[in-house]
Amino acid sequence: MEGRYPNGIMLTLATCSDRARLDEWLHWYAHIHTPDVTSAGVFVNMIRFRNTNPNHQGREYVNLSETYFDDPVEALEELKRRRSPFRSDDRQSPYTEVAPGGGPYRREGGEFQFVKNAPVRGVLMGASRPVDGVDSADFNRWFNDAHVPAVLGPGIFQSAYRYRSATSDDSGPSYLAIFETDREDVAAAAAENQAALAALGTDDGADDVREVLWWLTAERVFPLEGRA
Repeated sequence: MEGRYPNGIMLTLATCSDRARLDEWLHWYAHIHTPDVTSAGVFVNMIRFRNTNPNHQGREYVNLSETYFDDPVEALEELKRRRSPFRSDDRQSPYTEVAPGGGPYRREGGEFQFVKNAPVRGVLMGASRPVDGVDSADFNRWFNDAHVPAVLGPGIFQSAYRYRSATSDDSGPSYLAIFETDREDVAAAAAENQAALAALGTDDGADDVREVLWWLTAERVFPLEGRA
């Protein structure tokens, strides 16, 4: 988010269902879908990342759109209303395959920055929820006071943002964490960060508090429409 901390985000985790159409799909995403979404003025600052893991399980591309509506679910409904007169089949792509884990998220927690005004070239991102027996207040206290400072401590990741899913299943809401880095090789940055924490003997007690639903490292796509 490059220092912005919007009230809500729309997270889309997706891949192209037909690899022969990948360039066409990326072009559609940048030149048709992105302008269609952002021109409505509800979701803005759409940015995209590419998963560094070839075994991405459908979470190949990570798309983040920001909103300053108080409720991201209401923002989605407003987006549908504003776009409805202009939607047509020729502005959709049949090759978009959406993976689970995305959706609307609302801001959770404070602001966390180690370094300000550094470029964002990659992210470490993951979703989790409290383990059985840990309530949301204790989970959030641990995340804000122990986990985020530990991850930012080595100085490799410069900022962190936390969001809570605006919709939930029977297991309760999931919590999204996004850590930004200016390193070009974000997978190596994450490994270096983990090694630094291990060398310091840092143990934030994650196994006692958190169930990880998914996590990934992803590199910023420059320009938006293409591959590096």
